[in-house]
Amino acid sequence: MTEPEIRRARAADAAALAAMYRDAYRENRRLGFPAKAGSADRETVAEWIEDDHVPLARVGEAVVGGVRLSVTDADAGRVQLSRLGVRADRKGEGIGSRLLDHAEGLVRAWGHTTVWLTTPGEHPYLPGFYRERGYAVTRPYPLDFREYDEVVMEKRVR
Repeated sequence: MTEPEIRRARAADAAALAAMYRDAYRENRRLGFPAKAGSADRETVAEWIEDDHVPLARVGEAVVGGVRLSVTDADAGRVQLSRLGVRADRKGEGIGSRLLDHAEGLVRAWGHTTVWLTTPGEHPYLPGFYRERGYAVTRPYPLDFREYDEVVMEKRVR
């Protein structure tokens, strides 16, 4: 297995990153947990890249994963992690864990203390993945526009 290169996404990466997200989130839709990232288009991802920090993982020329970081409360040192995704044919290779490590390292380097995210509480493996990585459920996150609710999970990184 080739180690992925992780770097900050650029505007030119938006189309490839959007295609990766549609592929990565197809499984969540099949499991009954559809998310906006599952229908991401180039324009939407270009906005994420412009507005936030979006690391991507590449193997050769192929974009195989990505994650989005948004500073939500600089005074409290809180950064939201969202849109963690890995292309379906590359899942199980540790790319998601590498992206998460990279994201947490950035949050620490920026001087922030807490990473938080939302995930479906009833998802068959995502809450467990985050728990294994040191995240804890801190509160429910009800969704009025979905047939399922999410939970907020947080991790102190410094």
